[in-house]
Amino acid sequence: MKATRLKQRLCIICTPLLFMFGIFTLSVFMSANTEEYIERSTNQMMPTTRHPLIPPYPYEYRFILNEPDKCRREAPFLVIMIIVNSKDSAARHAIRSTWGNESSIPGVSMARIFLTGISPKLTNEIQTMLQEESVTFKDIIQQDFLDTYNNLTLKTIMGMEWVAKYCPQASYVMKIDSDMFLNVDFLVHKLLRPELPVRTNYMSGYIISNTGPLRRKASKWYVPKEVYPKNKYPTYCSGPGYVFSGDVAKKIYDVAQTIQLINMEDSFIGICMDELKISLTKPPPRVFNGHKIKYNRCRFSSLITVHHYSPQRLLEIWPDFQSRNDSECIANKWMVIWNWLW
Repeated sequence: MKATRLKQRLCIICTPLLFMFGIFTLSVFMSANTEEYIERSTNQMMPTTRHPLIPPYPYEYRFILNEPDKCRREAPFLVIMIIVNSKDSAARHAIRSTWGNESSIPGVSMARIFLTGISPKLTNEIQTMLQEESVTFKDIIQQDFLDTYNNLTLKTIMGMEWVAKYCPQASYVMKIDSDMFLNVDFLVHKLLRPELPVRTNYMSGYIISNTGPLRRKASKWYVPKEVYPKNKYPTYCSGPGYVFSGDVAKKIYDVAQTIQLINMEDSFIGICMDELKISLTKPPPRVFNGHKIKYNRCRFSSLITVHHYSPQRLLEIWPDFQSRNDSECIANKWMVIWNWLW
């Protein structure tokens, strides 16, 4: 009887101890295997060769906001492809009300798209704002890369991808930054000219040649040799604004899959054009401006782009620019020449 009770007591005491030992052994085993799995996965997922300034590409970035049917009803003569920060709603609203108005040129079909990424702050407020704009205006194109200065190249390549996939029938594409003044009328009627056959293998803008990467680390445009080893870039169009024929979009998008991206967007597009053996077309003198010029109605009437115009300033000058009289501007020009001669 006493022996039976002793066995029962031993069972009561030992069973929890055995259970605890089993749990401890299992946890040690699982921990070891988990650490091994994490280490193995990390080694597979963490690239060791890509420099931080090289945008991760090629990579299948996903369209978060898109307008796949924007060009389905009518082939646009001109797509205006605007690089914009995800949080900069003021710039988008100003552009829609001024030079980005899709119906501003009678008889010419145009399509406006804003290219953006994901805000680095990852706030619901910014994304909600973009989604609301997308529903209202149907002009937001967004992929799931971070919206940073060093990812500007990704934005432009996204634009090339969008045109190639969803608007391949576009005659021309104008790539432009959001802090620009754009004279769409001069661009369409004086440079591109709808009455002429559509050009192919065409790109024009403020052409930059015989320049190389800046190697100074403190520079905003720093490009180390690990990113681009050559001392000179191929000839390229200045990034704030350039125009190209619709067929070039797919060609640039395709070649971008085969060469290493760099953080300088305009230089990279020049590298792509050089790889494609497509020469840049020199525009008329001084119509593309990469710097700020004081507003003058007559002077701006014979320009295509001017840099560094805030949304507020753009809205201020636009009514006056729209009221310009070409004959008045021509008369003023001759008066200046006459005064200069005498």
